[in-house]
Amino acid sequence: MDVFINTLIALGLLPVKSLGESMQQSKCLTIMVIVGVCLLSALTFFLLHMASKQ
Repeated sequence: MDVFINTLIALGLLPVKSLGESMQQSKCLTIMVIVGVCLLSALTFFLLHMASKQ
């Protein structure tokens, strides 16, 4: 879990203290953040794929 949080902090996707501490306490929030990052990355890859077809 710490590797995932450290990666998000390094990418600038997490405020260092508030969200990181909340994610360590709440499994639901952690799952929501992971799903959100996955969906955002999937949307980005989809848009890049569609843009490269034109």
